[in-house]
Amino acid sequence: MKKIIEEKLSIRAFELVVAAYYEFKRFKTRLFQTKKLSIPKLKKLHLGSGARKIQGWLNVDLTDSDYDLDLTYKLPWVDNSFDFVVSQHFIEHLTAEDELKPLFIELQRVVVSKGEMWLTTPDLEKLCNSYLNHKCEDLVEDRKTRMKNWSLNGFPSQHFMNDLFKHSGAHRNLFDFELLEWMLLEAGFSKVERTEEKELLAKFPEIPKRGDDKQALYVKVTNQ
Repeated sequence: MKKIIEEKLSIRAFELVVAAYYEFKRFKTRLFQTKKLSIPKLKKLHLGSGARKIQGWLNVDLTDSDYDLDLTYKLPWVDNSFDFVVSQHFIEHLTAEDELKPLFIELQRVVVSKGEMWLTTPDLEKLCNSYLNHKCEDLVEDRKTRMKNWSLNGFPSQHFMNDLFKHSGAHRNLFDFELLEWMLLEAGFSKVERTEEKELLAKFPEIPKRGDDKQALYVKVTNQ
């Protein structure tokens, strides 16, 4: 069905359809979202899980997760509910001012003192450096090794910038370390460190490997 719709619509129209469907899913989830705060059974929270569910974690997303939730609303858990939070390639899908900033404040509330949050998102600095020094050729080759059917459809390597910035209309923000650090400290977290995927996997070996260090920003966040 998705392929048929893509063939019949222009790229702009297809992106509008995707955005409208996303907003419909958000509205549907909100209708059944409880405002009562609860104590979760699991102490590890996986945000924006999609199809990559992690065993032993509370996998949360808009639909088809362990706990369907619109994460732009107040989180339905009591203070100090989670020891660890992991979110990979999710925060770039939220607007910084009115969606992500309130979410970070809520996450600071539900993470225990000295608890940790590990985030992964496209790295704006790496993207800009690649464009200036290599016209993104290195990132294109890296993406091809990880996604065998991916291509720029014949466009030059510089088009990777547009692909990552837009992501079919799904991306709202890109971050470098300093911008993300500022937002997290403003939300009340006490420490933000740049890290790598190998450190994340050493801490949580149950998390599937992505192999995306060349284009991704990995940070470890500690609560106060």
